[in-house]
Amino acid sequence: MSTSQSTIHQDSAIYAKGLRKAYKIYASPIDRALESFRGGIRHTERVALDNVDLELKRGEVVGILGRNGAGKSTLLKIVAKTLEKTSGELDVNGRVTAILELGTGFHPEYSGRENIYMGGLCLGMTRSEIDAKIDEIIDFSELRDVIDDPFKTYSTGMQARLTFSTAISVDPDILIVDEALSVGDARFQMKCFAWLQDLREKDATILIVSHDTNTITTFCDRALILEDGKVYAEGDAKEVSELYQNMLFGRKSVNNNLEGLGAENSADGNDGNDEDQAGVDAANVPDGDIHQETARYGTGEAELLDWGLFNEAEERISVIETGSKVRFSMTLKCKTDIAGLSYGFAIKNTKGTVLWGITNLSYANKGTSALVGDTLNINAHCTLWLNAGDYFVTLGAAHVENGDKIDFVEDGIHFKVTGPGGIFTTSVVNLETSLDMESTREIDDEIVTSAIGGEKA
Repeated sequence: MSTSQSTIHQDSAIYAKGLRKAYKIYASPIDRALESFRGGIRHTERVALDNVDLELKRGEVVGILGRNGAGKSTLLKIVAKTLEKTSGELDVNGRVTAILELGTGFHPEYSGRENIYMGGLCLGMTRSEIDAKIDEIIDFSELRDVIDDPFKTYSTGMQARLTFSTAISVDPDILIVDEALSVGDARFQMKCFAWLQDLREKDATILIVSHDTNTITTFCDRALILEDGKVYAEGDAKEVSELYQNMLFGRKSVNNNLEGLGAENSADGNDGNDEDQAGVDAANVPDGDIHQETARYGTGEAELLDWGLFNEAEERISVIETGSKVRFSMTLKCKTDIAGLSYGFAIKNTKGTVLWGITNLSYANKGTSALVGDTLNINAHCTLWLNAGDYFVTLGAAHVENGDKIDFVEDGIHFKVTGPGGIFTTSVVNLETSLDMESTREIDDEIVTSAIGGEKA
């Protein structure tokens, strides 16, 4: 890119225009040689990226979603400059750390300590930089007791922890991460996310690929979907995540007798036209109960006829005071026999982060069976100890065996919680705790004890 072009995009951490990556496929090695010496075209092309535009401002966090083979890893490798683009413009401003493949530069016969040096050198660090940070790397990995043992003796989780700890030891302006946030156990994952949050607060730019839409909605400012090497959609992280779910589990015909979610249903008299189907989606639901911008997807083997939030008086509600008893409800009509059925509810905040969820698998590690024509009334009863704010409920049914969605509604219920203060302002959940304090003081050689508090939040 020319100097003038770089100056134009100097406010961007990453700027890409029309990125294309195509691989030449030869039927045999001789074709490659003949093409080189005689000219002419003796190959076909497999296009991995096709005219992709991407721009990240400094301090921005952008997520990339896409099915396997969509071009996600190819895009990250080109941006990280570990893979050459075929054509297009690319301008990257700042020191880049790319966590693309955990274990790059690590040797099974070397010790963990030796591998830190090998991995650090592969990341572009000098030996003196590694010397200065090696204790920090070892402490983050929590592997000090075995750091001088051969890498091959580590468990898979231990290997992932050491390689991730080494990779993040560089202080980058730009971090590129490809599906590397599920390393180690839950406690170590929490440390990884805390480190990423700290990096974000330092105004670093982060480009992250993950199949976990909860990670995307929680952590990213915006997101995009790659499909067949092209940008399929781009925008708000929550909306793009919902669109991606719809792409994965979109409505489709199950067999010749099922025309998807709008199929004819003789039991309820629905003739399958669009107006009647829209009535199913929103019937008997007051304004504010069902979120108007919902995404709905599934195979159509069963259909959600109704869903809602109810109070103790069995009134459908959209506003509730924290600490109240409520019932989440949905009605599912089976259009075919289903073995291994799971169903449940999940509450999300306005960023799309899942705060709570329940399914029938929470009680037994198996699904239930249903027959064609069955109508299932599914309810979850709870005391709603959420802090004041707006929340959304995703609900539906799926197959236990492979997770395929049968009928799912994203943000199907929108409700508002009002509540008393008395809990920490940034809390999400009120655990109905009590707070007390006992003070002991010596006065005139006597011990005086006084208690303060004991009130429930």
